Amino acid sequence: MSIDSAYILAGGQSRRMGRDKLFLDCGGEPLLVRTLGICREAFASVTLVVRSLDKFKSLGCEVLLDNPQAQGPMAGVIAALEDCAQEYCFITAADLYDLDTQVADRLCASYRGEQYLGLRESDLPQPLCGIYHRSALPHLKRRAAVGQFRMIEAIAGLEHRLLPIGSEKWRNINCPSDLVGIGVRHG
Repeated sequence: MSIDSAYILAGGQSRRMGRDKLFLDCGGEPLLVRTLGICREAFASVTLVVRSLDKFKSLGCEVLLDNPQAQGPMAGVIAALEDCAQEYCFITAADLYDLDTQVADRLCASYRGEQYLGLRESDLPQPLCGIYHRSALPHLKRRAAVGQFRMIEAIAGLEHRLLPIGSEKWRNINCPSDLVGIGVRHG
């Protein structure tokens, strides 16, 4: 099973960070550019899913707007699944510092047709880094229609499987304290 398409969720507002976290210097390049590079190396097609097109035009990739019937990451996941030409696609948040091609390759090699195959850290699912099947779309749209936008709760209602992350840390960059010890220049 070849998974060709990746979607990067980049529609957040960075409220907890206090500034746009996607453009923080992360080892000499912005965090979003780092995530784009990883996905471009692992997948034939990479699309950004965003709230507004303005700041993403210069990145040289396809850009898709969030689904207006949902909020938060669910808006991006729904938009990606509606856009995907295959029955399944890789979807990741743009701010997962520990994402690399090995993680993407491991998920792709392990995928067996579940509605969601993702990662877990301890007993918690990471709903924004995994492979989604288009058959998850009706479930997500039903939840969105009644204002239930939390992806962790949505995954519980899908046929899913979670792989252990396999590393000591899985860092999601949300606030200034998340930058400690990872070499991201902030301030």
